[in-house]
Amino acid sequence: MQTKMILKRDGTTEEFCDDKVKNAIIKAYKASSIWYDDDVVLQMTHDVSESIQGDEVSVEAIQDLVEKALMKEEPEVAKKYIIYREWRNVERDKKTNMKQIMDGIVSIEKNDVNNENANMSANTPAGQMMNFASEVTKDYTSKYLLGKEYNRAHKNGDIHIHDLDYFPTKTTTCIQYDLEDLFNRGFRTKNGTIRTPQSIQSYATLATIVFQTNQNEQHGGQSIPAFDFFMAPGVLKSFRKHVVGHIEFIADLKNVSVDSKELKALVNDAVSSISLSDEETHKLTAQLQAIVPLSEEEVQTIMHNAYMKVEKDTHQAMEGFIHNLNTMHSRGGNQVVFSSINYGTDTSPEGRMVIRELLSATVEGLGRGETPVFPIQIFKVKDGISYTEADYEKAVKDFKAAMSGDIAFEAPNFDLLLQACETTATSLFPNFIFLDAPFNVNEAWDANDPRRYYYEVASMGCRTRVFENLHGDKTSFGRGNLSFTTINLPRLAIDAKLEAEETLPTAAKKEIQEFAVELFYNRLIEMVSFVGEQLKERYDYQRSALAKQFPFLMNNDVWKGGINLGPNDEIGDVINTGTLGIGFIGGHNAMVALFGEGHGSSQIAYDTLYKAIELMNDGVAALKEKYNLNYSVLATPAEGLSGRFTRIDKQKYGEISGVTDRDYYVNSFHVDVQEHISMFDKIKKEAPFHNLTGGGHITYVELDGEAKKNFVTILKIVKTMHDEHIGYGSINHPVDTCRECGYKGVIYSKCPVCESEDITRMRRITGYLTGDLETWNSAKRAEEHDRVKHGFGAN
Repeated sequence: MQTKMILKRDGTTEEFCDDKVKNAIIKAYKASSIWYDDDVVLQMTHDVSESIQGDEVSVEAIQDLVEKALMKEEPEVAKKYIIYREWRNVERDKKTNMKQIMDGIVSIEKNDVNNENANMSANTPAGQMMNFASEVTKDYTSKYLLGKEYNRAHKNGDIHIHDLDYFPTKTTTCIQYDLEDLFNRGFRTKNGTIRTPQSIQSYATLATIVFQTNQNEQHGGQSIPAFDFFMAPGVLKSFRKHVVGHIEFIADLKNVSVDSKELKALVNDAVSSISLSDEETHKLTAQLQAIVPLSEEEVQTIMHNAYMKVEKDTHQAMEGFIHNLNTMHSRGGNQVVFSSINYGTDTSPEGRMVIRELLSATVEGLGRGETPVFPIQIFKVKDGISYTEADYEKAVKDFKAAMSGDIAFEAPNFDLLLQACETTATSLFPNFIFLDAPFNVNEAWDANDPRRYYYEVASMGCRTRVFENLHGDKTSFGRGNLSFTTINLPRLAIDAKLEAEETLPTAAKKEIQEFAVELFYNRLIEMVSFVGEQLKERYDYQRSALAKQFPFLMNNDVWKGGINLGPNDEIGDVINTGTLGIGFIGGHNAMVALFGEGHGSSQIAYDTLYKAIELMNDGVAALKEKYNLNYSVLATPAEGLSGRFTRIDKQKYGEISGVTDRDYYVNSFHVDVQEHISMFDKIKKEAPFHNLTGGGHITYVELDGEAKKNFVTILKIVKTMHDEHIGYGSINHPVDTCRECGYKGVIYSKCPVCESEDITRMRRITGYLTGDLETWNSAKRAEEHDRVKHGFGAN
């Protein structure tokens, strides 16, 4: 007969024993001061034992059976037993981690639960409710939805399954919008249908509404992959309205009656751009003669005035877009929408105006000049479109002339790249994505294709990359990440080193290191496979969601293919275009565990880490072939996780110098934040890892002092990133704002203008910004404190 096992409350198991059931029954009788018969107790014990089904039973299930047996034999004893169980449960719960967490939320402690998400106002009632729900749902997921081996690995700190609180909802992580499709068809919300917008103000406003509406149906961020292309038609529509209005005004002055419909039709047909050539203006004048007598000079004046008005409209629209995304709350916790926009390759006059005015509005900031946190802005650097080597040389040679517009450039949008660098120097955005990095190139991209943006890679602001696709076009449009799980690299390295030392106690240091590296590689391969299976299990669970659970995402074809589903249809294969990310953290710490040095200074450590990520890609390739799903390697954007792994490992292994002796693990493949390295060397060391992390990556450099005083430095950094094949990069520097007078710059203890000490210190956390360092969790605050500024070095 197979031995039955008891599953205890702490997750461990032990062999079932009849005596424990008998003792529980006897204690219940004694607590009730009721005499018991030994034979009756033995019979109840036998009945309980025989009632147990299966090979494993929980403590709670056994107690339920004891309760039933007592209720049948002695109801008074059973009642006392029930009351006792309830009391014990309450007392036990008071001592549990969950009770402590809830107490911390109630008392709004400054702890890592409340500060896990720097984008959430955790102290507000909505923020507290969000945290309550999050913690309880994580507990539910762990107990009832996760496979036991995955739950154990997550709790032990071998892996981290992200967004466990959203696991039961079956939702996906993020999405890249095909905004053109949404605008052309219109879209439905809960209370009605939104028509195609007819002005740049409406285009910008509806973009924020799309962001806000869908925020409630996914747990991650959202991105617009070609913001300039999508907004450009709105600029042209507003321009045509101004042209019609000016013509009608002049016609009225001349006492000429005009058929408005006929005039609008003529202008819509003849005015194809906000910048007409002389020939096009001449043709328009001739066509207008049939409606209202206007000279060519008058038409040119009309076009000029309409241009000035639409430029103002566009600026206000971009200003409103930024203000809305920084004030419009969505989802629980008073969170503003986690939004990103990609732009930079639309060379049309309308698209260029959108970029120009967006960047200008970003520099102006919010109401008192505060740096906007959202949207995360990403400028696309593309050879021949926004960058050429010759243009760079011209700009560096005479930067003042380049910035003032006195130099003619080959690339039509190089001037906008310069403006983007200037904006980054004052506002930390935009970040930069490099379309000509070999892994970002799309063979279907054609400079003459008016929809070429469809084939341009776009990024989520935090770094998530969705591009390659086993089930459709290679594009970022209409798809996103499904879920991701992160591997604890330092733990694999620590265990490998300890086993190598135990196995080879008398061996030379080099031999121990070589054996440890071999063990590290083998365990990493096993862990990639393990995580791949976990992601597949979650994917199968997500597939079972009904379309009606995501009315905006599916009904409006935001996630491509969703529009074909009925409300009660499972989403199934519709989401197979999404990605499953296998992430990693602590590359630096893992190398220190193996070699005593990080990959920023040790070549053998660098080569080892590089091969490790190559092996992860081999594992991902095997998973792709096995399941025909879009697995990818992700350089995890660790926020709360950065400290969680470290706390667990410090408790397990103690303090290991350079590994567990800080409050955080260094992000993904990044060189140690304390490494004294030039910005250009840091870029060169990290760039090769971008090719290995198709699920997302970012490289940043830390500048000291006020970048706004040295724009050319930003341009040089962008060039280096471009030349070294960085996929996605950003530039960090201090941006402090006085809350009293609005002064913005590097502020030490007091504002240099009004001497206020009420200062907002804006910093980048994992790709996005936060309004104040105080909202960061302890691990990320410790990491920010340790960040070494990167010198110039040799370029």
